Amino acid sequence: MQLQPQSPPELLAHYAARPDRYDELCQRIGSVVVVRPHWRDFFHQLAAMPPAETEARRAALRRLVHENGITYNVYADPRGFERPWDLDLLPYILPAAEWAQIEAAVIQRATLFNLILADLYGEQNLLQQGLIPPALIYGHSGFLRPLVGVKQPRDLFLHLYAVDLARSPDGRWWVVADRTQAPSGAGYALENRGVVARALPELYRAAGAQPLAPFFEDFRDSLAALAPLGSAAGEAPLIVVLTPGPYNETYFEHAFLAREMGFPLVEGQDLTVRDEQVFLRTLDGLRRVHVILRRVDDIWCDPLELRDDSALGVAGLVAAVRAGGVTVANALGSGILETGALLGYLPRLAEHLLGQKLKMPSVATWWCGEAAACAHALSRLGELVVKPAYPAMRGGPVFCRDLPPAELAALAARIAERPFDFVAQEMVNISQAPVLADEREEAGEAAGGLVARNIGLRVFVAASPDGFRVMPGGLVRVAPETDMRVVSMQHGGGSKDAWVLGGAVSTVRRPVSAVPGQLAPRELDMPLPGLASRVAENFFWLGRYSERADGSARLGRETLRRLGGLVEFDRPVAKARNDDAGPWATPTLAALASLCERCGLRLSAGEEAAEERAVQDRSARGEAAAQDGAAPVRPAAPPEDGPLAAECGIERLAGALFDESQSGSVVTSLRGVLRLAAQLRDRLSPDSWRIYNRLAEFATPAPSTPGLGDAMHRLDESLLSLVTLSGFVIESMPRDAGWRFLSIGRRIERLQFLTSALAALLTVPEQGALEALLAVTDGEIRYRSRNTRGLAPRPVAELVMFDPDNPRALRYQIESLIEHVGRLPGGRSLGEPLQALLAELDAERDCDCFERLALDPRKPAAAEARQTVASLLRRIWGAGNALADGISHRYFTHLDARSHATASR
Repeated sequence: MQLQPQSPPELLAHYAARPDRYDELCQRIGSVVVVRPHWRDFFHQLAAMPPAETEARRAALRRLVHENGITYNVYADPRGFERPWDLDLLPYILPAAEWAQIEAAVIQRATLFNLILADLYGEQNLLQQGLIPPALIYGHSGFLRPLVGVKQPRDLFLHLYAVDLARSPDGRWWVVADRTQAPSGAGYALENRGVVARALPELYRAAGAQPLAPFFEDFRDSLAALAPLGSAAGEAPLIVVLTPGPYNETYFEHAFLAREMGFPLVEGQDLTVRDEQVFLRTLDGLRRVHVILRRVDDIWCDPLELRDDSALGVAGLVAAVRAGGVTVANALGSGILETGALLGYLPRLAEHLLGQKLKMPSVATWWCGEAAACAHALSRLGELVVKPAYPAMRGGPVFCRDLPPAELAALAARIAERPFDFVAQEMVNISQAPVLADEREEAGEAAGGLVARNIGLRVFVAASPDGFRVMPGGLVRVAPETDMRVVSMQHGGGSKDAWVLGGAVSTVRRPVSAVPGQLAPRELDMPLPGLASRVAENFFWLGRYSERADGSARLGRETLRRLGGLVEFDRPVAKARNDDAGPWATPTLAALASLCERCGLRLSAGEEAAEERAVQDRSARGEAAAQDGAAPVRPAAPPEDGPLAAECGIERLAGALFDESQSGSVVTSLRGVLRLAAQLRDRLSPDSWRIYNRLAEFATPAPSTPGLGDAMHRLDESLLSLVTLSGFVIESMPRDAGWRFLSIGRRIERLQFLTSALAALLTVPEQGALEALLAVTDGEIRYRSRNTRGLAPRPVAELVMFDPDNPRALRYQIESLIEHVGRLPGGRSLGEPLQALLAELDAERDCDCFERLALDPRKPAAAEARQTVASLLRRIWGAGNALADGISHRYFTHLDARSHATASR
């Protein structure tokens, strides 16, 4: 390839501009290949960048993708279910003049599709006149008969529409597919813009790419204007985003768009239909929902009138839509237009409905349900691409030229047998664009340079108050390998940001965010939605798992320090019974081993023992109903009824701490944190999500049992991230209901851990046990600043049990819980047992039992003191467990005391 003289040869040394494909970067003029005019400024700025800096920019981009948690869920992917989003550093660039033509064509297409849907679900003149074969519509599972005759606000069926475009070798754009159901990708495009603009800020500013945020702001305004007639006067519309849940492939986008546009992200279980209106279940009662932006395929939206096996929808939603009680965007039934079988009829439909010719043609398509079209397709089958006619049918495109004769004949036989199930299309060699090569390229020859990859462009159109509006750019999907014909995220495809240069930009009514890829704040008069019960429960358990991980990490770290000889040998406060059992069989280590088992870290084998401890684990963690008399385990002999050898103890504990099968391991708790944070993604700010996302590296099980040093390092790093997270909760989270439930979960979990730690360590007649207690409750520095005469049970108890200013003291947890629970709707009664317990704690503070703990453990006074303290801690532990159950029953399962008692019988 002969390059234009001013083109840097090293950047294009391995770039292949092929004559059989349109190349977006280069054009051939005779024997010379030159960079296209609209790419030149960007290209030369990129070429002037030293290779080390280019690589640093790419590393920064990948770091942003990771920190922002941008994922695309792929089922059965060997790289994991949540696959990191693959984003190329280089944008895809389009000149303003060419974009104007694309924009006009897709607006025309959106207008046409909206008219087709209005007719299909209205008078059906198109079917009566034969402009669309009735068999094509009535044989389509996406044609929802219960919606026929239903009027839509402003006669608008398509609120968000996407069209997949491809460029043929001659440079013309063609429509490959239409997305009318619940089109995905707009949120990814907005996030791509924010990430690439941060990685290449100078190049982005110099290019003058049109912003994306105004598109979403207009879309948000349009949705607000769709509130059903008859809403209460002055009632601001409540708009929600309906998602199938965190296991959907584009769940990241659902949460991202909900957060950016300020809409609650809800699942079907969060909504209910009453009197043909839709309501959001919140802690404050039912809140009417006016508009649902759905990300659930329409057939799954109502188990009463659509699919009766759906667990994703809302029972009665179709009836509410039919009565005009709620607006659903896109309209239920709009998915019927996604069939490729309709493409061949669009030219006539455009002339009939619009009086215009299509400004952008579809790829030549034949629906085999028509005899003439089927005969034509079969006569040219070896040249075509065959696809299912209906989205409900499984299977992807079949490139017939790749089939052996026997398979081609078998396909022809299937088409002849059921012709209406198939669509045949011309095959188009789609265009290619540059991507930045890296070490993964073959043989490393192109590392640091540019390589060509096939691309497809998905363009988005949204209804706005002034008509349809097109996002300036879109989502560019990139094939992962050279000559790969199918560009699909499910098949490992990547993405690019799309920059539309220059041109007039629409005036934005609200201030534009200074950060590319972010929306301006929503209007102040829009309602703040209540907290759904499911969301409250997720916040509650997010707090519990966060605190659980913190407790396990602190306990594991202190126990490993003592097993590894990283502290002085324990010095007895009083004579213990088994002081001749060896240095590793001290009462302190025995108590720590018992506490580890109590917290779900199994250090011994044996099926019966394991099962018994599993039951204890569930009870101790508050995940099973509290039983009468349940109490923290007293210090006991170490596992296996004998002293733990140091090396064996370190190996077993280090293995347990990072074993995902153990209920109390740090890995298990952190996985719970990440799972719940993902479900609350729309409620978390970008900064808070980055903190959660950094925990992911510690939520991975260790490939092998780590050594002492590695285990300690991993625990230290986990605690550092957890402390950072706690700081964010204290300083940055708004004091709303979500924060309150998260705080309640944290305080209950910390209360349970403190009672278990105090029961295990405070009554042990050894100074090392008191040191360990202060270590696992983060009280060492505070204790030393108060007490200069060494360790004793009374001052340790004052700090860890009674200090109202110590955030890791029992009293602090109880007082915080009383305050938080009292602010919940109807929660004051739940806090009354804690009030009584607080008075009891104050009474015990004045007794002399803590001084008697320092006596010889064989004396009756010391034994009585241990029983008194243990009984108090047992009652506190039980009260915390009862509070957790009470909160769950009242706010998460919607059962009052009477119905709960009935259910129990």
